[in-house]
Amino acid sequence: MFLPRRLFRLAAGAAAGYLLAVRPWHLRWGATDSEVHEDLPGDDIVPLPQLQATRAVTVDAPPAVVWAWVVRLGGYPRPGTRAGAAGEPGGPLQDLKPGDVMDGGGFVVERAEPPHSLVLADRGADATTTCSIALRDTGGGTRLIYRLRTRGEPTVRGAAHVAMTDVGDFVTMRRQLLAVKAGAESVS
Repeated sequence: MFLPRRLFRLAAGAAAGYLLAVRPWHLRWGATDSEVHEDLPGDDIVPLPQLQATRAVTVDAPPAVVWAWVVRLGGYPRPGTRAGAAGEPGGPLQDLKPGDVMDGGGFVVERAEPPHSLVLADRGADATTTCSIALRDTGGGTRLIYRLRTRGEPTVRGAAHVAMTDVGDFVTMRRQLLAVKAGAESVS
């Protein structure tokens, strides 16, 4: 009986540590208070999210270069892609338009204003999720802000979708943001 109580306390402590320290950090990794609280394009698509994460990184490259890497690494449709100079993504990547579907399916381009913002949405049976990307010129670089908003249906599957997104999105998007930063800075 002693061992199960100890394990229960350990598990409860780990869960409390995650909820109180780790989760708040990963839901706003790299973002300033103003970035977390500002409205971004696409916020209106999921007005009352059960999950919202805002993450950001500063990139030492102009917005046009960062945009090309966002689109390239995001797996967005790129018919007629041509190779750019010095490893830079090609020009047709800039031609995203509403209705385009990402390679691999799922997310659909809702809004695209190169090189300033991109809004993607996945309106699934279990949840609606948006991914908004805003690029801000910092006068020598770019502030890349990413926001995820998800609202699940009031079902077990909807709740499971939100929970899985909460856990998996941070690892994936942190890696993507750092890859965009590295790629864009390598050609600038």
